[in-house]
Amino acid sequence: MTIAERRTEDDASVPSDASAHDRTLFTAIETLAGIPGLADRLHDALAGECTLLFGAQIGARLTRAGLSRSDADRVHRVMGALAAATTWWPLARQRVQSPADLAALAMPLLARRDHEELHVAVVDGRNGLLALRQVYVGTATGTSVRIAELLRPVLDLGGVGFALVHNHPSGDPEPSEEDVRLTAEVVAAARLLDLELLDHLVIGHGRWSSIRSQRPSVWAAGGLPE
Repeated sequence: MTIAERRTEDDASVPSDASAHDRTLFTAIETLAGIPGLADRLHDALAGECTLLFGAQIGARLTRAGLSRSDADRVHRVMGALAAATTWWPLARQRVQSPADLAALAMPLLARRDHEELHVAVVDGRNGLLALRQVYVGTATGTSVRIAELLRPVLDLGGVGFALVHNHPSGDPEPSEEDVRLTAEVVAAARLLDLELLDHLVIGHGRWSSIRSQRPSVWAAGGLPE
């Protein structure tokens, strides 16, 4: 699999059918929470943007929007359960054949986080997504992250390739020099184990970037940044 296609400004957002996906998620939450009419109330409260459900202040936001505290707490618990479930299902049934495919999966989880998270997406030989696993919370740099911990999910699941995904709480998806340096270190370490780092995506607010597209030299022999 190659997920190194160049990202253009026109397709820098979630796919055009995102609103349908949002509605599906709102309906699923209504069913899981057991609160009749919740889907419409969530849609109105969040202006149809499901990514807001993943913010740390979702409980207070829903209460201010008119949901009772008990209903808001119930939604918050459902969202926690859904976030945990996505580490193994149904992501394993999806194929990731481009950076856009991976970004579409990661943005609902990471786009509105008020803290930084680093996830590892593990794929099999047919580009099937085996897991999108959180491995770090906090500012991830080469000095704070153990490279072995990033590779562990790939080895545990028998993955052939993997990608890194992390968010910038500022909303700006432009990779930092620390992001590039960490990527280079992972590229070099993965090669020692005959694994391939396919890409490293940075998620912002409604936008994302691909380090492989912006800094292809990182994947050159040696994996060192420019």
